[in-house]
Formats: sequence, structure tokens, C-alpha cells
Amino acid sequence: MTTRAVAWLGVGQLVNWGVLYYAFAVLVRPLEQELGVATWVITGAFSLALLMSAALAPAVGRWGDRGLGARAIQAGGFLAAALLAAWTAVPGVLALYIFWAALGLCMAATLYEPAFVLVARAHGDPATRLRALALVTLFGGLASTLFLPATGLLVDGLGWRGAVLTLAGLLAASTALTSLLVFRTLDAAPQAAVPGRGESPPETRPETSTRFRYVAGVFAAVSLASAAFVANLVPTLGERGVSASAAAMLGGLIGVMQLPGRALLMHGALAGSPSVLLAMSVALQAAGLGTVALGRAWPIMAGGTMVFALGAGLTTLVRPYLVQAMFAHESGGLLNGRIAMQQQLARAAGPLAIAWLAGRASYSAVFSVIAVVFAVIAVASPSVLNEVPASKARREVL
Repeated sequence: MTTRAVAWLGVGQLVNWGVLYYAFAVLVRPLEQELGVATWVITGAFSLALLMSAALAPAVGRWGDRGLGARAIQAGGFLAAALLAAWTAVPGVLALYIFWAALGLCMAATLYEPAFVLVARAHGDPATRLRALALVTLFGGLASTLFLPATGLLVDGLGWRGAVLTLAGLLAASTALTSLLVFRTLDAAPQAAVPGRGESPPETRPETSTRFRYVAGVFAAVSLASAAFVANLVPTLGERGVSASAAAMLGGLIGVMQLPGRALLMHGALAGSPSVLLAMSVALQAAGLGTVALGRAWPIMAGGTMVFALGAGLTTLVRPYLVQAMFAHESGGLLNGRIAMQQQLARAAGPLAIAWLAGRASYSAVFSVIAVVFAVIAVASPSVLNEVPASKARREVL
């Protein structure tokens, strides 16, 4: 896969995430006003979409392992565009839930998971694979920054139905371009994986191993904390006297703050050990959460938020790289799909669970505990995952 094809795949991911994931937040208020229901009724449809996406994720990963990842993205993109267009013509709460349940299946087929499998199959060398994954997620990370304000402008100018129709057309066009500029350039056969320095041999049955269960648990915990932090950022900072508008502004920049780490890892020399990259990303999130939880001055809490976002951005990239490097290359899509399923469930539960706990203690206390847990994970990960330290691997090579 050429760098140009990888970049276009990233552009396609940007549109997919923007239309199917981030745009819904802007549609909540107009839908609430038109349907005359509480906010939670509207957002419940999006939660259902996440659950449906989680349910289908392992199957989509399995399709990717069989070389059907491109077809999944194509089918999911065109079907999602058709569903969005049809939704505008069918009013009511029941229709909202039916269409977004179906759109949740399209999320599983079009968002990062099948794209990650395509990249992994096209690049056997770990350093090249990491650069390609970084480029895809670099584009995907811009989705919230671009589509939240763009969808707002569309809603203001065209109403929510006109906005959704426009987004549906954009999604269909993007899917067609991705099919033309990316999928037609793919080789049918995957490249063989090349072991990197410090990587341990892939396991024959990784899904039953302690290492895989540990990795899946870590990524689920990170997803829960990330979703909870973003959803509860305003009340968290409000405990320290930060205004809602200032907290919201900082939250809107979290997507952009995730990009520097992904851009940094586009340098192939930084591929290193997957477990060390995991530890680094979790350690950054621990430092960020701890700073926000214990900080008192606004600049300190803003800095903590930026550090947390940097770590969260790295985690999105590290997960597919780690799975392909440490476990079975041939079943990487299925394994990533299983982890993605747990992550989606955690994202759906995280905001509510953390808000409930904070109501009985405080956001500072809850995020302080999570920061300590993440610090322990960061320290333990290289040992638990049984990798050869990168420094030792270099000495052995020399």
C-alpha cells in the first residue's frame, strides 16, 4: 500500500468518524426540540448504536482476516449513507432507534477496525506498519475538530434534516473515492509479518492467553476512562471553580491534542517495543488524570488535560500495532475486533459509571484512583507481556 493510498484511507476514516460518530452530538438538541422528549431519550439511540457496533466488531475483524476488509468498508459506507438519507424521511423516536441501531452495525464495518486490518495486511515490516497506522489515525483524529463545527453550521443553515442529507452525500462520495483510490491498489495476498526488535513470538492461540486477556482489559479500562473524562470534563473542572464555557473549550480541543503523539510515531525509528509504547501511553494518561484531579490552578489543569489527550491519542494507535506484533498476524483482525467490542462497551458504560461514583465521592477522588491504577499498569506492562526490553535487544543485535 503506497503512502498516498494510506493517506486517502485516512481521509476516508476522517469522514466516517465525523459523520457516524461525532455529528450526532450536534443533532441532539434539534432532535430533542422536534420530538419533544428528554435528552437521554435521544442520546440513548447513540448508546444503542455503540452496543450494536460492539456486537459486530469481532465478525468484522474476522472478515478482515479473510481479506474482506475493503468490502466491509464499502458496504458499510454506502449502507450508512442510505440509512441516513432514509432516516430524515421517517419521523419519531422509534425510527430514531431503529435507524441508529442499523447505523451502529455500519460503524463496526467502517471505522478504524477494518482499516487497521488492511494496513496490517499490506505492511509486514513493523516500522512501516506503525508509520501507516499513525498516518491513518492522524487523519481520523481531526474528525471531531472538523465535523462538530461543520455539522453545527449545516444545522443552522439547512435544519437537521438538510444537514443529515448533506452528511449522507459526503459519506457516499468519500466511500466511492476510497474504493477508487485505495482498494483498487491493494494486493490480494497479505505480506508476511517481520519480527521487530524486542518483539516476542506470536502465539498460536492468543485469545486464550493471559497476555491477551491483560491487553484487552487494559484497553477496555483506557476506553472507559477516556469516555468518562471527556463526558465529565465540565463538572470535573467545575469542582475547582472553572467555568463551564472554559471547560467546554478545553474539551473541544482534546481531539487536536491527540495528534502530536501520532505524528511523532510516524518516524519508523520510534517503533520500538509494543509493550513499552503501551506503557508510555498509559503513563501519560495517568499523569494527565492525576494532574487534573489534584491541580488547583487553571493552567495546571489545562496542562493535565493536554497530557491525558496525548496519551489517549497514542493508545488508539498502539492497540492495532501491539496486537499485530505480539499475537497471531493471521487473526489480527479478529483479535482487534474482540478488543474493540470490549472498548465500545466500556465507552458506553464509562460516563455514567464515573458520574455515579463521583456523586458519592468526588471527581477528584475518582480520577485520582484511576490515575494510580494506570500508573501501576504502565509500570507492570512490559513485565506482564514478557517482552525483551528494547535496550537489551539492541545489545544482543550489536
